[in-house]
Amino acid sequence: IRFLDAETAHSLSLKAASLGLGPKDHSVPSPILSTKLFGLNFDNCIGLAAGYDKNAEAIDGLFDMGFGFIEIGTVTPEPQSGNEKPRIFRLVEDKGIINRCGFNNHGTKEVVERLKKWSDDKKVNDNRLLGVNVGKNKWVSESDAADDYCKAIKALGPFGDYIVVNISSPNTPGLRLLQKREAMSSLLKKAKEARDVVRSSLKV
Repeated sequence: IRFLDAETAHSLSLKAASLGLGPKDHSVPSPILSTKLFGLNFDNCIGLAAGYDKNAEAIDGLFDMGFGFIEIGTVTPEPQSGNEKPRIFRLVEDKGIINRCGFNNHGTKEVVERLKKWSDDKKVNDNRLLGVNVGKNKWVSESDAADDYCKAIKALGPFGDYIVVNISSPNTPGLRLLQKREAMSSLLKKAKEARDVVRSSLKV
């Protein structure tokens, strides 16, 4: 797989995980790994961050590897292709990569359909925690960004145990402008309102 370019290798490994062909961890998590955060009980605090399974294609296969939680995304309201390829580069000596993808994803509509199926298959007493990481589409202006995030939160929120608002990607033009105090305050206020709408809908 190392003879393939980095993004192709990523896609093939994700496909293998989606088919259940990845490694499987049958051990019981050590109690020392358990923690409680934001009202959630993590049996295992070692999880998989957003960026690997952007489109919720391999959730079960990734949980089988022993992760305590999986975070999908980043997902934007509308599908977008991201930056031009090549955009993932191996740092062989450092055993790392440089990622310049730019929020490439299938959009909330397609991801929601996958999450519906996963949610239906999920056992009632399943303690696996799923996070959803949301972003704005690259063509959305700073002034309209909060509304874009809220669209994603309302669509994906019902399926996640927690929500992450991604404003740190250096690969989306203008995204870091949202880190300014006033912009961030306004964004988080609207994001919380959208989250509360999701919570209310789940109680009905």
